Amino acid sequence: SHNDHYENFNIQLQRQEINGVITIKKLTMKLDGVVVELANASIIVNDKPVSIPFSRAGISIRKSVSYVKIKAKLGLVVMWNQKDALWVELDAKFKNQTCGLCGDFNGVQLYDEFIKRATPSCENQVQCKYTVYFDPQTDLCKNLLSGPAFLSCQNLIDTDSFIKACVQDLCKCNSNSTSCLCSTISEYSRQCAHTGGNPQQWKTAQLCARTCPFNMEYRECGSPCTDTCTDLQRSQVCEEHCIDGCFCPPGTVFDDISQNGCIAADQCSCLHNGNTYKPGESYSTTCRSCTCTQGEWICKDLDCPGICSILGGSHISTYDDKTYTFHGDCSYLLSKVMNGTFIVLGDLVKCEKSDKSTCLFSNGQVFLNKQISQLPLFMGE
Repeated sequence: SHNDHYENFNIQLQRQEINGVITIKKLTMKLDGVVVELANASIIVNDKPVSIPFSRAGISIRKSVSYVKIKAKLGLVVMWNQKDALWVELDAKFKNQTCGLCGDFNGVQLYDEFIKRATPSCENQVQCKYTVYFDPQTDLCKNLLSGPAFLSCQNLIDTDSFIKACVQDLCKCNSNSTSCLCSTISEYSRQCAHTGGNPQQWKTAQLCARTCPFNMEYRECGSPCTDTCTDLQRSQVCEEHCIDGCFCPPGTVFDDISQNGCIAADQCSCLHNGNTYKPGESYSTTCRSCTCTQGEWICKDLDCPGICSILGGSHISTYDDKTYTFHGDCSYLLSKVMNGTFIVLGDLVKCEKSDKSTCLFSNGQVFLNKQISQLPLFMGE
């Protein structure tokens, strides 16, 4: 965001090319004075390494399926797949206030808004490659982007511009393969999902193949709010648009406790005080017994005595383990049963050596029905 008085944010990226493949090497952001640097293996905030999830100074950073997501309260969301794709989403308040490769956000589309240079034509080169590697009558880019996988996208985004970009990718590709078009087709799929479409699987083993860790599977459109053993229903309250990436197969959740891939929910372990409990295992406290069931604790209250205590004449702990401090100078009802079976009163008075503290008064004598009694005292039932 750029104006004459104040810079709300500044986003810069550094690209690299390895064996003809272009990726984003580093991302540097200045967000309301906070400097965030992201690389493949590190996240640095104000020159200090941090781990995710991170939340501080109006900035949150977390991992979302195949992306690192940075959200700033100033009205900005950035998503990076730590490879070749970067999204920047701005609040409408920044309209007509931005500059850079992403444009000025004024609602007017202008090709090469900030770049003016001649682009060499390579139609013959494209035709040559198509003749060598594909059926001469087949336009690979058009067939992909106008094909069945993207039927829901046709009226949502400008397909023709992506077809042209795809053709240029093939034209300038340094390798004798179709790998150069993968990033463009993938970006088309992402933008389709972002505008409400539902792109289907278009990658194949021969075209832009994608592998996933563990037993996860690749999808073009899946919920960024992954169900896990510690949050089994997270996707049900997710309002974010779908994204591409590796997801658990239907009927499974990600085991974020053992980090060993996707399992059925009833195989999830539970955590308690830093310890891991397998399904069916239990732990008990004085008044409760809990059993690990489908990643959640199912607890039963046990019959146990309630204990109320007064310490120091003013520090009270209730039968339900609530603690509080009460200073008084009177006779108070400590406890009674509603039917009147028993009543316990206590006299709180100012302590002799302190004007601020109170003590539980006692003269050292025991009375039974207002008669002085000696200890020990036993009564028949």
